Amino acid sequence: MNKSILILVQIIILFLFWYLLSGKNGILLLSIGAICSIIIVFYLLKIRMIDDESLPIKILPKAIYYWIWLYKEMILSSIYISKLILFPRLNISPQYFKIKSKQKSTMGFNIYANSITLTPGTISVIINNSNKEIDVHSISKDTKTSLLKSEMDNKIKKLMGDNDI
Repeated sequence: MNKSILILVQIIILFLFWYLLSGKNGILLLSIGAICSIIIVFYLLKIRMIDDESLPIKILPKAIYYWIWLYKEMILSSIYISKLILFPRLNISPQYFKIKSKQKSTMGFNIYANSITLTPGTISVIINNSNKEIDVHSISKDTKTSLLKSEMDNKIKKLMGDNDI
């Protein structure tokens, strides 16, 4: 995406967010909000935090489908964890293991690690971006097996536009 368009869009989004939170319509307050939004975005530009990953508009349509899938997985995992709590005779066998990610981008890798943590029964403990490895703690062998199937990793690869799964 063109960098000037990216900067302008980020200024507008930041100002709209500020406006929604403040709810004020005075000229002075609107001016201060606009100036602060501009200063923040140019500061981010100075420290090189504005790039294609800072405002990933191109993945938004695919992200909606991913969020729906992730929400479904979170619900199913919550039901599974609830069964483990309610019926203690079921196998609770904590697992600690490394999982290798297929993600090419840092953003995809971070989405993967955060998605693991969002799913009940698993948590990303140590994240090694250079090797694309995540140390994961899971509550049972079933949750470990589920992660090792790489379904989540493959869905994130599709989300990020990597079609070589």
